[in-house]
Amino acid sequence: MDWVVIGTLAGIVAAVATAIQVWAAWKSHQREEAKRLAQHNSPPSPAPSFSTPTFPTTYSPPRPALNSLESEVGADYTKLRDLLAVQRFKEADQETSRLILWVSRREKESWLDSKSIGRFPCQDLRTIDGLWVQHSNGKFGFSVQKQIYNQVGKDYYKFADEVEWRLNWEDWITYDKVLFELRAPRGHIPPLYYLNMRIFMERGISATHCLFSRIETCKI
Repeated sequence: MDWVVIGTLAGIVAAVATAIQVWAAWKSHQREEAKRLAQHNSPPSPAPSFSTPTFPTTYSPPRPALNSLESEVGADYTKLRDLLAVQRFKEADQETSRLILWVSRREKESWLDSKSIGRFPCQDLRTIDGLWVQHSNGKFGFSVQKQIYNQVGKDYYKFADEVEWRLNWEDWITYDKVLFELRAPRGHIPPLYYLNMRIFMERGISATHCLFSRIETCKI
């Protein structure tokens, strides 16, 4: 084999090797291009999901439970409840007086003494007071009056001034001047000294103290 043939074969081998390299490079380029196109055309990754807190569109405060009408002696408090529910406070005051005398079995006497107040059934006192408190948004009732009485050091006259039962040091408001409305001062009603019980008018200090002591005993 002469050098011409050898040179020709070497040239052919080099050309084949070059062609193989070019083909390999072209295939690699094709694969990269296909990968790039696939990435470009693929759908976007879904955005991470977060739980969205839900909030009520309106706020409804919890409604207080209706006051019990329970009685230890079988008293019917339906009328008192109905009167207070429509804020007919004057009629409710008169019904309160009637019920207290009935429960105490003092209708004939039409007044209470300290013994009658001291043994007044706790459940009935709780029912009467609870109805007044509930239907006045916590503004009226015996327990509210007791709080005011305690706040002024159990001074009956300061208490009367605080709930506006007195016009001055000597003059007390008459029953027709009692403000039987929700805008009345806190603790203004029911007016203890007009509960159709003479002891509240004649001996207001001791009667009020006895009533508030009973409320304390009954844990109202």
